[in-house]
Amino acid sequence: MMAGQSKLNHMFLTAIALLLLAGCGTTAPTRFYILNPLADTDTSSPAVENEHISIALAPVKLPEHLNRPQIVTRQAGHQVSVDEFNRWAEPLDIGFTTILAENLSQLLDTDRVFITNRLKNTGFDFLLSVNVLRFHGWPGGEATLVCRWSLDKSGEPIGSAPRRFTATRPVEGNDYPALVAALSQILADLSREIAEQILSEAS
Repeated sequence: MMAGQSKLNHMFLTAIALLLLAGCGTTAPTRFYILNPLADTDTSSPAVENEHISIALAPVKLPEHLNRPQIVTRQAGHQVSVDEFNRWAEPLDIGFTTILAENLSQLLDTDRVFITNRLKNTGFDFLLSVNVLRFHGWPGGEATLVCRWSLDKSGEPIGSAPRRFTATRPVEGNDYPALVAALSQILADLSREIAEQILSEAS
């Protein structure tokens, strides 16, 4: 009986030691990401001289389930996944707005792109607002951006309704850097569409 009790004690102590070792193990490091603007090689020369064009860009609106520190990926059906170890380095709505402004500045060759809530200020040539409906994807799959955007010129709406932008990009890799790269590229696609509209109205 003493031998059996000793064996049980040994097994118990071994189990405790394994649990302690597991508790001392390191967790996966948290990685932080930012959206990237257009590279200089991705921009083409503007069709007209645009240094005089001024644009007021309202802070971009995002769905609450996306506007969080963790990167959200789309799953099957109505399910999404929130990754605790892959996060945005800044609030996503701020990052999206900042990169959109930088892209438009490059595409239109103007430094007069301002992020502002004062969209009724008539001192701007164009007033731009963007409402994002979807901005997600998954590693190894595809990235999607769906949004509505509207443009005013000299205080008057251009068109009768907000335009709808829908586009996808393949994610060229099975990791989060590839996903963020695809999201940046699709934001560049939106930037080009808006820039083309502004150019057509300015010419």
